[in-house]
Amino acid sequence: MCLTLTSMSTPDPTKLAKLSDNPVVLYALQLLALALLLLSCFRIVEPFITPFIWGSVLAVALYPLHGMLTAKLKGRNAWSASIITVLMLLLIIGPAVWLLLGTVGEFKELAAIYKSGDLHIPPPNESVKDWPLIGATTFAYWSEASANLTNFIGEHKDQIKPLFLKLFDLLKNTGAGVVIFTASILISGFLLGYATQADNFVRALLSRIVGKTGPAMADSAALTVRNVAKGVLGVAVIQSILAGIGFVLAGIPLAGLWIIICLILAIVQVGILPVSLGVIIYAWGNSDTLTATLLTVWMIIVGVMDNVLKPILLGKGAPAPMVVVFVGAIGGFMVSGFIGLFTGAIILTLAYKLVSEWVLPDAVKE
Repeated sequence: MCLTLTSMSTPDPTKLAKLSDNPVVLYALQLLALALLLLSCFRIVEPFITPFIWGSVLAVALYPLHGMLTAKLKGRNAWSASIITVLMLLLIIGPAVWLLLGTVGEFKELAAIYKSGDLHIPPPNESVKDWPLIGATTFAYWSEASANLTNFIGEHKDQIKPLFLKLFDLLKNTGAGVVIFTASILISGFLLGYATQADNFVRALLSRIVGKTGPAMADSAALTVRNVAKGVLGVAVIQSILAGIGFVLAGIPLAGLWIIICLILAIVQVGILPVSLGVIIYAWGNSDTLTATLLTVWMIIVGVMDNVLKPILLGKGAPAPMVVVFVGAIGGFMVSGFIGLFTGAIILTLAYKLVSEWVLPDAVKE
């Protein structure tokens, strides 16, 4: 019995040697070590992923301009990347910071006036009653607020407080977005400076993963990024700027805040109609007839502009049908936020090309 127990408790060196030489065990340990390494790397770079993706998107979108400017500068690649980076910071970050600071200042001024008891809302015009559907209700609430704003806020604090909290959250998130976008512009400038090396690396990586179609997929991804940048972000920026010009010239309060909201609504494809309606209602109730009329016509023109520009810019030269790019951009946004506008469009476009090449390879080659 003692001999049996001893023999059972003593491991067989031959079996241990065979176990250590088993390729399945070796591969499993290698994969585990690789997984731990990748997980550690991911946790280290996780805070930089969003700015890097945005920087990559900007670099791809701006690469045609970079190429032309480099040619003008007789091959001075670093100078071209530096000039584009500085211009981007001046044209985008500068106005964004100005609008944000201006909006925060307006909120502080309103808060100070409210605390002093000097905040008053002008009474509505009698013509407000004639507005269809909402005229009577709007006139009643507006009159109540203009008569005694403090009591009005106290009676409707449950409805007003969540609205103000959302507005403050919007300003806070916008401020954080400006910081991230600033870092993204700097990253895009660095990537533009090494555009050739980055392009070669991406093509080699995709070729390694998917084979001979890798370079074609890299071209499709780049073209998709540029189309989405022009068709979604470009149109949204144009609409927001033009709407903002109307707000400022018409003397609309908190113009900076409404511009930011217009930009967000345009990017998420809701459109600027909700803001336009509110601004037009305010203008007809507080401005003269000429100003209100001009603002109404202007906002209508700006509002329908995306119906003309978006199909042209989003689908021009696209490697997939416009509906595929559009659905990918919107679906990606719903899943991943603003970054999803690009990642969703790219993923769906590449999937479309893979399926098309698999189902109709001859048609794709033609």
